[in-house]
Amino acid sequence: MKNNDFVLTIDDVFSLNECKNIINDYKNKTEKSESDYLNYYYTEIANTPLMNTVNKKLEPITSQYVNLYPEVNLTPNKWSFTQMRFKHFKPKCAFGTWHSENSLIRSSRVLGVQIYLSDHECGTEFYNGDVIKSKVGRVTIFPCYFTHTHRGQVCPENKDRYLLTGYYNYIF
Repeated sequence: MKNNDFVLTIDDVFSLNECKNIINDYKNKTEKSESDYLNYYYTEIANTPLMNTVNKKLEPITSQYVNLYPEVNLTPNKWSFTQMRFKHFKPKCAFGTWHSENSLIRSSRVLGVQIYLSDHECGTEFYNGDVIKSKVGRVTIFPCYFTHTHRGQVCPENKDRYLLTGYYNYIF
């Protein structure tokens, strides 16, 4: 179904078992985020077997996104999925500051990807009021620009949350 919000969400891209394995493989390899306001633990995933696996799973979703929104390919530069982090939010923690993924220091970001590894009664809240709930195996792709300003919600169940976040960047 096409709408004009430029957000694509697909469930069950990763199985419950795959998500559990990713969590078990990476949860003890994280470090505190570089700024206190980010409020999460993370590890970079680029150049790992997991990055290759995710890239393969995202290929058909990327094609589906381009079919829904062909104007994304009208940019003068080529872009590709090149960056990913495993993130762990402890209970009562979220990236609760409104933000977009594109900025002066991150100007090459075109699309953002959220891959939810755990279920929760919370998720990613967009400034327009839309919320994409955390659901095991769910993938969401959206533009990195101010039009898709968002923040993370605090988990009301007081549980740890895990996700992968990644970016399609312009290739220079």
